[in-house]
Amino acid sequence: MRPIRKLAKGAAAGDNEGIEGLPRRFDGRPLVSSDPNPDLLSVGFRDVDATASDKILRCLGTLEKMEAVRSYKARVLDHLELERKSSALDVACGLGDDVAALKARCARAVGVDRSAMLLDLAEQRHPDCEFGLADASALPFPDGTFDAVRVDRSLQHIDQPVRVVREMARVAVRGGVVLCAEPDWGTFLLGGPHSDVTERIERDWIRSFRNPWIGRELASLLEQSGVGDVQWEAHWLPTQGFAETDILFEVAATVDRIADEVPEARSWLDGYRKGKPMPAS
Repeated sequence: MRPIRKLAKGAAAGDNEGIEGLPRRFDGRPLVSSDPNPDLLSVGFRDVDATASDKILRCLGTLEKMEAVRSYKARVLDHLELERKSSALDVACGLGDDVAALKARCARAVGVDRSAMLLDLAEQRHPDCEFGLADASALPFPDGTFDAVRVDRSLQHIDQPVRVVREMARVAVRGGVVLCAEPDWGTFLLGGPHSDVTERIERDWIRSFRNPWIGRELASLLEQSGVGDVQWEAHWLPTQGFAETDILFEVAATVDRIADEVPEARSWLDGYRKGKPMPAS
């Protein structure tokens, strides 16, 4: 099962200093991951260019196909309140699909990301869109550049997310929309009867994230960043079947990590694959 996705948005308090041109690539040095367990999907997203790309792309491709994900992304677009003359920024844009969706609704849409690999793919997928390499905590735009600024599923991986939200608020026009969509991993659960093994697997997965509780913290982060009129809503995102669940949540890999300490985890996994999870303990 997918955790509850929290959407939070508010009105920025910055001044508008106009739009400047964006280079095709921003200057920046590649960041090398020093995180433990770099093979974990939850850790790999912290520095995509230092991670096995097939795992990252498989996860993103799976999310893209989920009806629940498409539904909440449609809500995000509506909440941005874009008009044909508007400008919008997607922070940590990944493969750029959301930038293309923004551009379909407004005059200018820009996507920035710290991953050169993802930006190369984004430019191939959406050659008519505007992309650049940038650190989300130091956005290369003047104050008040964009009518709407959004981030989606990225603050969960970023150190000091409040710095990113403050930058988003800074580059938004006064009264513009600043929107964050992030999971609350505290709501993550695996289907079937509850057991000690299930709880241990859930807990180990949750704790592998840098900011697992970010979804419930969004309203506070926006307020700390000077964003007013904060609104929020929650969306439940379920997965279907073991294959989809394992791609997104690495259930089998989590079992492998804890099997020496929790030997019954392997029999739990065999049952879970077959749709017959271990009975409650």
